[in-house]
Amino acid sequence: MSAQPLLHRPWVRTLSLAGTIVALFFLLWQSDEPSEPTEAASLRGESEPDGFVVNGHYLSYDETGRLTTRFRSPRIEQFESRSETVMDSPRATLYGQGGDPPWQVEATEGRFLETDDLVHLTGDVKVIREAEGGRPLTLTTTALTMNNRDRTVYTDKPVELTDAVSQTTATGMKAWIDDRILELESQVEGRYEPGN
Repeated sequence: MSAQPLLHRPWVRTLSLAGTIVALFFLLWQSDEPSEPTEAASLRGESEPDGFVVNGHYLSYDETGRLTTRFRSPRIEQFESRSETVMDSPRATLYGQGGDPPWQVEATEGRFLETDDLVHLTGDVKVIREAEGGRPLTLTTTALTMNNRDRTVYTDKPVELTDAVSQTTATGMKAWIDDRILELESQVEGRYEPGN
């Protein structure tokens, strides 16, 4: 029997149309089912950033071409609507003028606010700077803000400063990177242990 006479029968056409609609509905229904996350989706992350970088490195130079900042993070997420960049485990080297020893900065998390040119560091924040004579000065705190416009670093949280012979604690501080000045704000206590 030929297929042509069957197609002219209304019930066959209706059955074919119904079968096509059922198949289309089934395909659409299947596409709404949660699927296994793809590698790209797992890379993008749950926060749905507008863009992200894995194992990012960033260099910043002043107007004369001198390197001022070397920055790296295993994950950087950008959110355009908030003009904000969120960084996991940020690590930075801040270079002073005239060959002064650089500052090493690390934290658990960082947020860069583009419109204000501010970097907010939180978590286990640590700043290390080589001092005169090769003795490093280490500052630890839970939150620290870096102002890129005036090259200052500040916090209102408790801080601890240690070097080879002393330990100082305070609440709040401000530092001027290029001028190598550190100002402690309140509740300053120190202990000095001269070398043997």
